[in-house]
Amino acid sequence: MSDTPELIASERAAPLALLGHTNFRRVWLVGAIAGTMRWLDMLAIGVYVLEVTGSALIVAMTLFVRMLPMFLFGAIAGAYVETVDRKKLLSVFLFLLCGVYLMLFGLATAGILELWHLALGVFISGIYWALEMTVRRTMVAEIAGMDRISAAMGLDTCTNNATRALGPFVGGFLYESFGLEGTLILGATLHVTAGFVLLSVDYSTHRLAAGRPSILQNMIEGIRFVRSSRTVMATLAITIILNLFGFSFMSMVPVIAKEDLGLSPFPTGILMSAEGSGALLGALIIAFYAKHSRFHQIYLGGASLYICCVVLFSLSASFTPSFILLFVGGFGLSGFAAMQSALIIADTPIEKRNRVMGVLATCIGFGPIGIMTVGFIANQLGASTAVLLMSSSGLMLMVCAGLYWPEMAKRRPPSVIPVQE
Repeated sequence: MSDTPELIASERAAPLALLGHTNFRRVWLVGAIAGTMRWLDMLAIGVYVLEVTGSALIVAMTLFVRMLPMFLFGAIAGAYVETVDRKKLLSVFLFLLCGVYLMLFGLATAGILELWHLALGVFISGIYWALEMTVRRTMVAEIAGMDRISAAMGLDTCTNNATRALGPFVGGFLYESFGLEGTLILGATLHVTAGFVLLSVDYSTHRLAAGRPSILQNMIEGIRFVRSSRTVMATLAITIILNLFGFSFMSMVPVIAKEDLGLSPFPTGILMSAEGSGALLGALIIAFYAKHSRFHQIYLGGASLYICCVVLFSLSASFTPSFILLFVGGFGLSGFAAMQSALIIADTPIEKRNRVMGVLATCIGFGPIGIMTVGFIANQLGASTAVLLMSSSGLMLMVCAGLYWPEMAKRRPPSVIPVQE
């Protein structure tokens, strides 16, 4: 059955209607604030570490430390959050991050900041990232409702991608103008603001049963469900491929920008913002036009386009083609990012969503392995060669995934699209 003009019009209007919902808007805004700081921080700390150490491997290790909690605690977080008040948990971490950035600012101002201080700070930030992936995105979906999940995930992805564009741009400007201290004081301000915004959200944790469930049992049930669903398995496998072989290139962008393209921090920030700009455009299109029947195609196609552009970026020798390739790659990334959580949430029963989202966070957490690998290769062969080897391997694995799960490339009939409330 084809979509009626009235249904299509209502789907396209859904993102604007969601922004009129106070609780949705506030949870969405928290993602925007925290995301801006994450990408701003990633650029500024990467540039700072490169200036201090001159080592591509140590630059890679800063992103490794940031993403490590996703791997270590992702599945645990998905099971644990069913036993606590999710809103309060995220708020506490946001206030904690405010304190962490204030302490780092004090150390930097006093001239006694060391690399291990920064490592501890980004590790705590990574713990919040793992929790946000599991908790905040589930809150976004539940507040919006399953009938508007594509609009909700599209808008949330728009926000993340806007921060990927804005964060490095602002980070490069702040670093070049005020040094690392400017980044750190802004981080404290943004995190405390996000904490108060989240506390104002009217949201209650949905408890499915009386008593305190077993965290271990929740984890086991989440993994069992994943193994029983081909589409969820495919979604997670593609997530692992991109995080291992695709996203690891981000840790090398400051190195490639300085050593191969001869850029200072501000234009490096502009280059890093290209990916987020392209992803923002793609996410806006998805938010207004994506249909449930195309979710799997958008996901697979977006992931494939992204990793192809990373391969070509590693071969680029000047700023303009590098910027264009990252912009187009970001456009593909929007399809992957928007559909990743949407597919997991739509294909998973409500009582298992947080557990499976925790498994998703763990799969995203495979990124640190790729980051360390690309760092080691870069130390021996150079950053561009390292990115080329990693992304080419990822592209071959994407082809294998498409062949093994051909259903991901097919349009799903409306009658088989799951909607669980």
